[in-house]
Amino acid sequence: MTGPQDLVRLVGGTSAAPSEVRRFEAPYTDLDPVDRLAAGPVEPRMPPGVAVRGLRALPHESLLALAAAVTAEDAASPSDLRLAAASPSDLPLAGPSPSDLRLAAASQRDVRFAGASPGGAGWTGTPPGGISGFAAGVGPVAVLWASSSAGLAEYATICVEAAVLDPGLSSPIIGPASAFNGPAATVSIRLGLDGPNETVTGGTTAGLTALIEAGRFVADGAAARALVGASATVSRWSLAGLAEDFVAAEGAGCLAVQPWHDGDPGVRLGRFHRVGLDRSRLVTESRDLVRAALPPGGPRLGAPPGTGAAAGRGATGGAAAVGSGPMIVSALDVGLVEALAEVHPGPVWHLERSLGDFGAAGGFMAVACAVAYCAGARAPTSLLALAIEPSGNAAVMEVFTWGASTSSSVW
Repeated sequence: MTGPQDLVRLVGGTSAAPSEVRRFEAPYTDLDPVDRLAAGPVEPRMPPGVAVRGLRALPHESLLALAAAVTAEDAASPSDLRLAAASPSDLPLAGPSPSDLRLAAASQRDVRFAGASPGGAGWTGTPPGGISGFAAGVGPVAVLWASSSAGLAEYATICVEAAVLDPGLSSPIIGPASAFNGPAATVSIRLGLDGPNETVTGGTTAGLTALIEAGRFVADGAAARALVGASATVSRWSLAGLAEDFVAAEGAGCLAVQPWHDGDPGVRLGRFHRVGLDRSRLVTESRDLVRAALPPGGPRLGAPPGTGAAAGRGATGGAAAVGSGPMIVSALDVGLVEALAEVHPGPVWHLERSLGDFGAAGGFMAVACAVAYCAGARAPTSLLALAIEPSGNAAVMEVFTWGASTSSSVW
């Protein structure tokens, strides 16, 4: 069990317990068993106060999502110091919004995640006592969720049982569980949220897209606040979409976002930028994207308590110093990440090398790590979270504390 500072140390290169080789099978199919280095399995740690009736019928990934969402919602009480995000007016293609509108996430002492490190160690947190006021009397609360594996194993089970069992013996409970929007729907229904819910899938940029969509909902008035998260589970069926060079990761994370005002302290999710890069010039155009996203004068660093300038198995580049904050990258190409380290003034931390391959949840996990880094910073800090897919799809987001230099005015 770890908190935000431990999460930062892991993605920054702190050694974790080695992952174990697990065997994944698909009975009654033509798929051969596969032995694969994988994290987990992660057991959901449901916070106190959650109604447990009916949870046994929920898919594993939906349970992980619910545990992360409940903890994030509980952490976001009005009395806490907020983690803020960019104004929807800064989002590409988003309409204007009041100049004082910002999106905010849970308190910096309560950034919580339910998931696994490469060693299978879960990270989560005990929610504060009392009833969360995050969704009380504020209007619709949206749920945005990124995943590439939700409902996959359950759908495969239905297909197999329909083919090998006698009629009527396939469990009807599995039907709803096989829906791809299971995590988002579970969070919305179990927490009684009446705003829109949306599932985003694809490559590692999907998690950043979920954050962008949350900004759209708030800017357009469709939601007053949002729970934005991502999750991944490992099965024989999901392994086909994961890179063999990395540990197959399992877990979930969630950020509670809400409006905020200029001048308030906190951590902000800065301007988003999505772009399609030329696959034949992926390294060159990725470097250009990083250069364009750097704040004027370079990023500003405030070292989190208990952390140093880490460069380890998940980090590339030199030691951090004042004026050179880290960049957290989610990508499957190790060579590409190393090339980005040549143009970024601070360390470049590779999420997949440190925590494993989360599939569509990777980009969100990079942002979550950046938020955790800023939450523990002792001085104004800005850094970048970047996701790049082999297809050329890329998304970058600036994460910064109030008072740090930003790049929002030059993008």
